[in-house]
Amino acid sequence: MDNCIDIFPDELRAMGDYDKEASAPPVSKEHEFVDNLVKNNRVVVFSKSQCPHCDDSKTLLSNMGVNYKAVELDQLQEGSQVQNFLGQITNARTVPRIFIDGQCVGGNSDLKTLNSTGVLKELLKDMN
Repeated sequence: MDNCIDIFPDELRAMGDYDKEASAPPVSKEHEFVDNLVKNNRVVVFSKSQCPHCDDSKTLLSNMGVNYKAVELDQLQEGSQVQNFLGQITNARTVPRIFIDGQCVGGNSDLKTLNSTGVLKELLKDMN
């Protein structure tokens, strides 16, 4: 997998859920934007509208019946800054950047690997 990291420290996590009250205040608009999306949505796909890899990931999730939040970075005024921030916290600027239960699981190839090994289904259980 990519060198994605959990932007939420282990001590703030309980059973895969992010402890919203214990979080430190975000340090930038981009941090706050990403933090709010990831905290309030079980699955978030940071995407670009013309990206075929992003489309593949969204199609896979849709076909599994997953309710996810897609954020089209190329349609946001601050999309480039958000993408830079995602690069800082995940060590990869490429899209898609996919978060499940507060953790970055990587990009499209990582999502496909998780799916083919059955791990994705386990991560997404209780979502439908």
